[in-house]
Amino acid sequence: MTLSTDEQFMKTALNFARRGLGFVKQGRPSVGCVLVRKGNIVAAARTGDGGQPHAEAAALKIAGTEAKGATAYVTLEPCAHQGRTPPCADALVAAGVKRCVIACRDPFPQVDGKGIHILEQAGIEVVVGVCEAEARKVNQGFFLTVEQKRPYVTCKLAVSADGKISAIEGERTAISGSLANRHTHLQRSRHDAILVGSETYLVDQPQLTTRVKGLEHKPLRAVLDGQGRVSDAQGFEVLTDTTVNTKDIGAVLNYLALKGVTRLLVEGGTKIHKSFLDSGLVDEFQLCISTHRLGGEGVLGVTKDDIKGAGGLKLQKTRHLGEDTLEIYARAD
Repeated sequence: MTLSTDEQFMKTALNFARRGLGFVKQGRPSVGCVLVRKGNIVAAARTGDGGQPHAEAAALKIAGTEAKGATAYVTLEPCAHQGRTPPCADALVAAGVKRCVIACRDPFPQVDGKGIHILEQAGIEVVVGVCEAEARKVNQGFFLTVEQKRPYVTCKLAVSADGKISAIEGERTAISGSLANRHTHLQRSRHDAILVGSETYLVDQPQLTTRVKGLEHKPLRAVLDGQGRVSDAQGFEVLTDTTVNTKDIGAVLNYLALKGVTRLLVEGGTKIHKSFLDSGLVDEFQLCISTHRLGGEGVLGVTKDDIKGAGGLKLQKTRHLGEDTLEIYARAD
């Protein structure tokens, strides 16, 4: 099937939006904006790190006078309210944009159709719904925080060929190869927060940082500690029962959403992954399987049946990372 011109340019805008995942933070969406004049891209940008500048403002600055008469391709409805910056819808009008193609409406109550209204009132042709499903998928964490008051949840677990997460209980065991480890750092860079349980924190003493050049990132690092076992975790936020009901995963996710987390990566051991799976609130599970076996004394991780039985997760994709195999389970589209 041949893509329309609008779809082609919107896919470019979506690629820019993806680059901001994990870096925008503070509960904001990562938006891509492409300005096209006479069939040529004159500017392309994404929401800046930390949420500023907005994608439209950045693209307009790059385009300068070339924005007049251009078509703007935006992955999310331009904002219509005064925040730390003026409304992007007004900026597009002032720049003389002739046409605006929007992937999907912004569900945020202060926007939700108001940006579209501003554009239409100014005589700008507005098209909504181009690549909408793909745009919602890119920013599904943002949509979930607005609509369900929780972030998008990805669980990640590495297991041996015989389903173990460590050779001996209470001891750290290296399981994955170098390519799988690099994939872990990539996933960390795309999330606003990383969470482990107290057992993983005490045994592994993980840094939970991205240590790959070009992916440097400082996510919120959290420890879920319902037993009060972690007393000194410098640089980590320790979630105890005095902070939030640690036995209620929904309450934990609501707490993190209020702190501006739209995408949460859960790492750790069997207990914490089972807790999340049992809650039915896992959106994606990444299971990395090694070719090596750990033997009878090893500690079992969650199984494929555990994953498949939780909240409609189904195997969507399989990738090879060196000798390791990555299985990605997610809700069917």
